[in-house]
Amino acid sequence: MRPLIRSTLCLVIASASAGGAEDPKASIISGYYNNGAFESTDFVNSIVGWNTFFNAGFRGGSTVIGSIEAGHVWSGHEVFVRAPEAVNGVSNFNSTAPGLTNELDFHATMVGHVLAGSGYIPLNSGSYTYAGLGMAPEAALVSGAIATAYSDTSVGAFATEESSTISVYRSFFEGSGVARPDVITSSWGGQDDSATGAESLAIDALARQNASVALVIAAGNSGNGTVGYPASGFNNIAVGSVGGANYLQPSEFSSRGMVDFYNPVSGVTQVGVRSAVDISAPGESMYLAAYLGDSGGLGVALPSFVQDPSPTDLYFVNMDGTSFAAPMVAGGISLLKDAAKTDPFANHNGNEDAFDTRVIKSVLMASATKTAGWNNGQNPMNVTTQSLDPVVGAGLMNLDKAIDVYYLGTRELTLDGGGQINENGWDAGSIGIGESFDYIFSSSFNQAVSLSVALNWFSVREFDNMTNNGSDLAFSNLDLEVWSVDSSGQFVSKVGDSMSVYNNTEMLRFDWLNAGRYGLRVSFEDMVFDTTNAVNSEYYGLAWSTTAVPEPGTAMMAVCSALMLTMRRRRFIHE
Repeated sequence: MRPLIRSTLCLVIASASAGGAEDPKASIISGYYNNGAFESTDFVNSIVGWNTFFNAGFRGGSTVIGSIEAGHVWSGHEVFVRAPEAVNGVSNFNSTAPGLTNELDFHATMVGHVLAGSGYIPLNSGSYTYAGLGMAPEAALVSGAIATAYSDTSVGAFATEESSTISVYRSFFEGSGVARPDVITSSWGGQDDSATGAESLAIDALARQNASVALVIAAGNSGNGTVGYPASGFNNIAVGSVGGANYLQPSEFSSRGMVDFYNPVSGVTQVGVRSAVDISAPGESMYLAAYLGDSGGLGVALPSFVQDPSPTDLYFVNMDGTSFAAPMVAGGISLLKDAAKTDPFANHNGNEDAFDTRVIKSVLMASATKTAGWNNGQNPMNVTTQSLDPVVGAGLMNLDKAIDVYYLGTRELTLDGGGQINENGWDAGSIGIGESFDYIFSSSFNQAVSLSVALNWFSVREFDNMTNNGSDLAFSNLDLEVWSVDSSGQFVSKVGDSMSVYNNTEMLRFDWLNAGRYGLRVSFEDMVFDTTNAVNSEYYGLAWSTTAVPEPGTAMMAVCSALMLTMRRRRFIHE
């Protein structure tokens, strides 16, 4: 089979040059610095609420993160050095699928830094540095590689075969020859707007059949171009990039827009009808571990950058790309699952639903921070057929708020069919065609609130273990509504409706809901298509988040308090 050309989704902004600047291709490399010569002005982990987990001792230690890129992570860099008592480390899974090079690579190493850099300083035991810390510094990081060859003219471009790529993902999802991850992340892609190619179908099917393994994919760096695959698939968490002031500005390079939907029963492709980006995270001005060895996507295309003797502890600076936003989200999922597994207060240990990707995805969406210009198409009647913002999805990942939703609020109702809920929380359930489940806030809000609600389910795609292929079987149409509720708990009037046909996500966001009592309704309208004529129920994850809207006179006080808290949180790290 003819090899398919793919590229890593790494966008590098030119800055100060270093050795090899005479090579014209070197202009895409921002330059590298000796250890200690530069510290990032922003510790981006803290932007997404990481500090709370780190300070509480949840650093991913009970989880496994899988990173599948063109090449492998170089674990020899100082950012991957861990304390002597550390249980987990960084390892590479060398698949035996035909043609794979299994080479160390600069891009995979940067992604690995974001995921699980330890930040540990051996000469100052117990201290950590901003520069080295990844999102889940104590997680076990397993690196997989899918490249069969690298381009000698385009940095980061590589070739792969469909069969070998699918084989690597299958190994990770199923735990075949490798520790089964809690979350897998990838930052590579190609063009497949309808997600109907062989790789898209297979990866989506594996994600559905292994629902406790969250799949996180970078959206791409094509700017106004649409999201590439595998991020254009249905059963993953596709991540866009934000930057600018307070990391609330969509990055100009981040891929966006609506992608296509193909109906295999009718044979019709609906163009530009589906939101692809699910959530966003910081992806600008990163300071990341540099692998400068003679292998992978840099060693071939930019030989003048190769270090001889062997690579040392240097860093790339001003690195931009959704390649780095995606592992921030994957690392955040590692932290959520780490606390859920090991903290009795979280009360999730043994609860399979709590680790389901549909629940995790809904929690992240419902707790996300609204970004500048966020617009999911809600009209004046709060009705949307779009669900998400086409650039940033639900907005900026906010792990601090996710704590309220995932741990502190309603943590799944005992039975399917809805029920009374707290101000924040989540639920999972199976709903039949024609059914509606009602969730009612247990008490009225005595002041105005903001409300975000997210609903997620999977496209029914099935993986064939004999042929290593995926198939498109069915797609369900669920809706999400918000209602006002009277004192007896009866739904009175609809105040919002997310009713997209071709998304498997529904989301509503209200910046202001008047004081009163409200309820949520999940309904299973019909099937968009069903090649089996056998799908009569759908499993979903639902999450919601409310925040009291402060009175005008208290708004400034709240801002000042938040700033003071941020300053206190930043002091725990030794630079």
